[in-house]
Amino acid sequence: MLNEKNEGFEIDLQKLLVACLNKWWLFVVTAVIAGMLSFWYTTCFVTPMYQANVTVYVNNIRRGEDIAYLSGTNLMAAQQLVATYIQIIGSDAVLTKVADETGMDLSPKDIRKVMSARQIGETELFKFSIVHPDPDQAAKIANAIAEIAPQEIESFVAGTSAKIVDYAAVPENPASPSLIKNCVLGTAMGMMLVFAYVLIQFLMDVRIKDEGDLTSLFAFPVLGQIPVFTTDNTRYKGRHQEKGSAAQEKGGAKK
Repeated sequence: MLNEKNEGFEIDLQKLLVACLNKWWLFVVTAVIAGMLSFWYTTCFVTPMYQANVTVYVNNIRRGEDIAYLSGTNLMAAQQLVATYIQIIGSDAVLTKVADETGMDLSPKDIRKVMSARQIGETELFKFSIVHPDPDQAAKIANAIAEIAPQEIESFVAGTSAKIVDYAAVPENPASPSLIKNCVLGTAMGMMLVFAYVLIQFLMDVRIKDEGDLTSLFAFPVLGQIPVFTTDNTRYKGRHQEKGSAAQEKGGAKK
């Protein structure tokens, strides 16, 4: 509602809540329809994607080198090398060899599109993932990288080494899409649309319904109210006719 100085809108949250409760059936119907549409779209039009993961350990010492213990400096240096290793794995030189290892008609660009890598916390471990609509191919590409990457890393960064902690297994369940998540999001969006509709209706309703609407618009006190009379027209007519008939009888008697 616009205030008297036209400074902006003041929304009565209690009245807005009542307006929403009056449209509860619209919220329910829209939520059900939106959830069903999300389920249908996800199952029929979204391609399931499978994710295969490989975990790599970064070492700041040469492969085969024996040391009594790892110092904090070695561990810190290994953590800092993770970003370098990730960039090396994503290079064209490495991914070209990976494509040859898989035997598939892939280019470095194709592999890079389905590959992602990230450091695991603040550790010397990092994980790279292959996301592909075919679970077997996802695992095949990931394990090809696991076979090629350690040797390539050691050739690029002298005095360091990398070890594969976990090879990729063929994923059994798709990583995306999440059917439950999409249905919940669809339902929430449907309810938000209904709320926007109710809110617009509420703001566009400029009718004065009670004393509060008057006092919010004008800085004048309300001096009185007109009560609401409820009359029964049929009974009123009957009484009027009865009185009229009685008057006529009296008039006739006088004559």
